[in-house]
Amino acid sequence: MQKLEAVHYGEVELIPGIKCDAYVLNDGTAVMSLRGTAKLLGMDHKTLQAVGGNSPPKTLKPFVNNGWSVGGNFVKVTSKNSPHYGRKIEVYTTETIRLLIHTYALAFANNGLRKNQVHIGKRAVTLSISFVQTALEFAIKQACGLNPNFQKIAQQNHIDVGKAMKDTGLISSIGNDIYTKKDITNYITVPLSTLNSNIRKLHDEISVINLDRSTIRNSGSKAPRLNGYNLEDVGKIVLGMDSVIGIELKKQVFGSISTLAKLDTKGEIEWQQVLAQVFENLGFQHNYPI
Repeated sequence: MQKLEAVHYGEVELIPGIKCDAYVLNDGTAVMSLRGTAKLLGMDHKTLQAVGGNSPPKTLKPFVNNGWSVGGNFVKVTSKNSPHYGRKIEVYTTETIRLLIHTYALAFANNGLRKNQVHIGKRAVTLSISFVQTALEFAIKQACGLNPNFQKIAQQNHIDVGKAMKDTGLISSIGNDIYTKKDITNYITVPLSTLNSNIRKLHDEISVINLDRSTIRNSGSKAPRLNGYNLEDVGKIVLGMDSVIGIELKKQVFGSISTLAKLDTKGEIEWQQVLAQVFENLGFQHNYPI
């Protein structure tokens, strides 16, 4: 049996700003690293490891219809341009990643996820739609004799939440894309108590950055201690709140959804059901044909 090795390495950026370690093995299999797969799905890598195994977690079990075999394989990295050259790492095949995206999207569409899993379901839905649109655009351009860049098309088909927030007034008093609670409350104009309540709900999904004293002083604050949050985590906080800005961002993030074909255990799920969940509390109308 051939000993699997990661012989080619690259960074995949299907979602703008989120770079995922990817490899091609010596048997031709395309894979992502454990951490790369977790970043793509918007989940912690330890959570992803816990999901793995031969039996799906209780919340996902009703939405798996073709068996469940989710887990990584350990391979040795022999690609010299990889930061993990010479080490053994855990990787996930594209089929495993597809199964994860499919299952989380299906569970989300049927209100089957816990509160701390909903953000993964939303990411899975947007990824599914983005990939379908990307594949169609790629196939059409290729059929017309063009040489399209698949990764670039995928990025264009996925809204950059960070850029959208900056374009609508999010400013960092710290710099380096680190934001304080004051920066966030100034942006979404909600009381600090409301923000703190929402941050507590997301404590398993976001990371707090403990700022050093010199950084705090340079920001103009006189506080003895101050926490910061990276741009991606600010996006999770803002999208999870029903503020005016939060609702507008949801429209931008999910407004390009046009179709989603899926199968559940009984047959097809109409894509309108998925849209009903994604656009909950928002207005929506179909595009007009031309």
